[in-house]
Amino acid sequence: MQKLKVNCWEYKKCGREPGGRNADKDGVCPAAADDTFNTFNNGINAGRSCWLVAGTFCDHKIMGTFAEKIDTCKNCSFYKKVQEEEHAFDTAEGDITLHAATHIGYVKKANEDRYYVKRFHDNTLLFAVADGLGGQAAGDYAAEILRGKLANLPLIPEGKEQEVLAALAVDTDRFILEAGAKDEQLEGMGTTLLCVFIRDGLASWVHVGDSRLSVYRKGVLNQLTQDQNLARYLVEEGEIAPEEVADHYSRNILDQALGSAMDKPETGSVKLERGDILMLSTDGFHNLVLPGQIVSVLQDSTELESTANSLIKIALKRGGMDNITLIMAKYFPD
Repeated sequence: MQKLKVNCWEYKKCGREPGGRNADKDGVCPAAADDTFNTFNNGINAGRSCWLVAGTFCDHKIMGTFAEKIDTCKNCSFYKKVQEEEHAFDTAEGDITLHAATHIGYVKKANEDRYYVKRFHDNTLLFAVADGLGGQAAGDYAAEILRGKLANLPLIPEGKEQEVLAALAVDTDRFILEAGAKDEQLEGMGTTLLCVFIRDGLASWVHVGDSRLSVYRKGVLNQLTQDQNLARYLVEEGEIAPEEVADHYSRNILDQALGSAMDKPETGSVKLERGDILMLSTDGFHNLVLPGQIVSVLQDSTELESTANSLIKIALKRGGMDNITLIMAKYFPD
């Protein structure tokens, strides 16, 4: 029997539910009163917009929070826990072994990065990273909207993978724009999107922004997506070196992002070979960890958790100026 998820105000026992002991003094919790984000909890007992305040999908997994905007939540011990903890996720089913991890870094006060993993009933697999833009509260909000859209994505028909993923990007872009228009505190918010869907050894993806998809194959790391930012142009023109990107203003100037009335998402696919490792990362990782360093670590070990931990430590050692999120997925068919 599936365990029901609890609402954040029940978990926190803060008394801000409608009619609660603190509702008159502190106001009704938006997670209790606002139904905007119904169905966001993977489509199961959504508990309304519980993540909005508590930074959780109500199953106690730490995901970040929009609570920075809400004064009565800033000193909450649970809110502080949400902001401080890092977390990881592992799965090994079918042809894919996957490890995902995120770290707040050493500079930012909140983690605006997100990852998401979803396995469909036909054993196809979807996974994604997002990097929220527009400041702590708004970045959380935009990235969480994207997670909600991914959570409610139905099974993709065979042969329609890139088409459906592109439509998801367009729909989410529009949704974020509309949400920002309704609340001036959210105006200008956005998020990157990098989502991969695997069926029968074919990895299809959609990409918007500067998160990055690469594949490690037979000792070589190949970058499959192009960073949609000014830094990429300057590197291509020889104006700056790749190792200068982390400290250069151009890395923060994006050509496209969800929530910016984007032009067209990038889509593509690659047929996986046995032993391939797909890597999805936000710019807080790949701006600091160069391809040669990644290859060096992978040559020592392709065990995903230890490899990811080693790579994240490199990013932290180089300053950890941004949130760091990494997904590694290894393909090993029978």
